[in-house]
Amino acid sequence: MSIHMVPRLLWPVVLLLVSACSQDRLLTKSDYQESQRDFVQGDTAEALFDFPHRTEQGDFITTMEQGYLNLIQGKPEIKLMQRQADMLENRVRYHVSREAKTFFYVQTPEDYYASEHEVIWLHFLLSWGYSLQGKYEDACVEARVAGSLLTLPWSPAGHFDDPAMRLFLAALWAMCGEWREAQVDLRAAWFMDNSLTWAKDLAEHDQPPAHLFLVLGGPGPEPVWDPELTTYPLRSARQVSFKLRGQKSRISLTDRNGVAIVPQLSPDADKWYERHLARESELHELILDSTYGGKAAASSTLAGSKIAATTGIGLAVGLGGTALGAAIIYYVNSANALEAGLAIAGASILKGVEISQEGYRESTDELKQHLDPSISYRFVRYLPEYLWMGWSDQPIAYPVELRTPASRIKIQQPTVTGRTSVTVVHVPDAAAMLFYGN
Repeated sequence: MSIHMVPRLLWPVVLLLVSACSQDRLLTKSDYQESQRDFVQGDTAEALFDFPHRTEQGDFITTMEQGYLNLIQGKPEIKLMQRQADMLENRVRYHVSREAKTFFYVQTPEDYYASEHEVIWLHFLLSWGYSLQGKYEDACVEARVAGSLLTLPWSPAGHFDDPAMRLFLAALWAMCGEWREAQVDLRAAWFMDNSLTWAKDLAEHDQPPAHLFLVLGGPGPEPVWDPELTTYPLRSARQVSFKLRGQKSRISLTDRNGVAIVPQLSPDADKWYERHLARESELHELILDSTYGGKAAASSTLAGSKIAATTGIGLAVGLGGTALGAAIIYYVNSANALEAGLAIAGASILKGVEISQEGYRESTDELKQHLDPSISYRFVRYLPEYLWMGWSDQPIAYPVELRTPASRIKIQQPTVTGRTSVTVVHVPDAAAMLFYGN
């Protein structure tokens, strides 16, 4: 049957099945291990150097990740991100779930369904990059696109909006010189989270502050396998959750003359990823159930065979050694022979048990590798988990020292100097990570 004979309604299924067949070429969690270790340790340049380059270059995910790693070093390498935005233009689709919540999604050319927060962050990063290049009009255009995606004209209870993202958008408006727009987003953040009284206070400023500081915190979440026992075992065993790794530490900002800027903490990104998981469609679920079920059965059979084989080998070693020990005791009638025979028998049994246990560990580990969906889960890894915002209405003398419980960072100059001086800096704010990936 040719592709032209496939009914139009089945095209999405065919495309998803074809995509599933090409998963071997996609990056996995372990590919990011070295880069993630560098990033958590605060070495962004090395994280970019160790970034996996074997595949997916120019795709949505890697373009976003490398774009962010460049921007937090002050490098507006945004051409590939602009190309992504051009390709995705007019490709936004909407879906209303059974709970009447409105979701939007974008299918990229490589068949990745970008999350709502990832699409908005694409425009955030472009706005940030254009401001770094001094192209303030273009920066405002991208900020406006991001703002429109946060204010979709659908059900207020269902469309995607987020106070932390509104705060970042306010900083982007300040960068490109539109303080009135920044005030709107600061108020929106407070409206969604009334604990953010400081955002409401900042929005009351008729003029932008002389200096605005934005500290991006956290290395981004890690996907983890989160299987549950439910009445639908295939779907529940495929569950993934996201673990935020940032510690939301207390930080301080002090200028060269000892003037303190008080940083205020935003809400975290937990709801971005809750929304991301909730947005999966029934079509995806049904296809993945079939794929995962076959994979689970095949992998379990293989693992069971290996466990049986290694257990058999271990049993053979134990029995063989025991027989040899008994023969020595029987044929050599002496105290030394008895000692030697018992030692051989005991050592053989222990070795047999060791072989069996090692085979069991290897087989179950291999089974986990096959079934753990977090290993190959696709999402944009390098995004902040929260931010601190601080400001000063008085002149600031650089360098400004940023202190965290783990480090001191000297900020030599503002990131953008326009009508408002805006400084953006990133801190990993995470415990040292010994291992990332599987």
